[in-house]
Amino acid sequence: MPTTPSAPVLRGSGGAVLRHENDALTLRRGDEETRIPLRAVWDVVPDGRAATVELRVPAGATPVVHRVEGVNEASVGLFATTVGAALAALPEPDPSFDGAALVTTRSLRTPPTPRTPVSTGAQVRAGIWLLFTLGPGLATLIGTSVLFIMHGEPGFLLLAIPMGIVTVLFNAASGAATERATKMWLLPRRGITVMAVRTSPYGKSGEYTYTDQSGTSHSYYRDAYASEIEICHHPDDPAESVGVYPVYMRVLVALGALLLWAVTACLIFVAVMAATE
Repeated sequence: MPTTPSAPVLRGSGGAVLRHENDALTLRRGDEETRIPLRAVWDVVPDGRAATVELRVPAGATPVVHRVEGVNEASVGLFATTVGAALAALPEPDPSFDGAALVTTRSLRTPPTPRTPVSTGAQVRAGIWLLFTLGPGLATLIGTSVLFIMHGEPGFLLLAIPMGIVTVLFNAASGAATERATKMWLLPRRGITVMAVRTSPYGKSGEYTYTDQSGTSHSYYRDAYASEIEICHHPDDPAESVGVYPVYMRVLVALGALLLWAVTACLIFVAVMAATE
């Protein structure tokens, strides 16, 4: 059974928190934590609503203190008593001992997650896909609007603009489906196949994690129940990946992309014909 009460936690102004934990005092201020081993402490002095931690210093040296203001006055005395009892049980150090040398401070900030650099090839591919995905639709929207104005029929813009927006949306869907189908067919042939392990709770849709040759982890999302799945990633850009699907699934995605492009082409044709009549 313990013979002394536990030291209270002193919470002071400015969010400062002073604790007695095992063989050390810890003082937190903002996003920093200072650890003061008991061997480095000379005494804890209560002073009304303040507590001062005095460190051991060599004879003749200037005292080093850590002070916490605005704490509960009733807790300060108990804190000083319990810490004093723990200090009394420690052996007396050498007179030249400098307690400040044992004090350490660490930051409590969480370091930001390093961003994976995007390769030049990936940037070029992204630019090409963006042009491929939005270029025809935007060109149709702008071109037909200009033609209606040139023909002196600005009222038709009320029809041209909504139709152009629909064309852009179908164009974007066509490009996205084409990119997906291209990855599903090409990456298994030219990429690197690895196993990805599920890291999210089990269900139909989940997050899977795989590691590239440099040791960097990447995430891949897929509707699957398995604990592990095969994925293929680009050899030059490991963050670009796709799951390994059976042939019939790849054919269906490719046919879906062709259908979307057919609808997009029809919308562009109708818009151009209406603007040039």
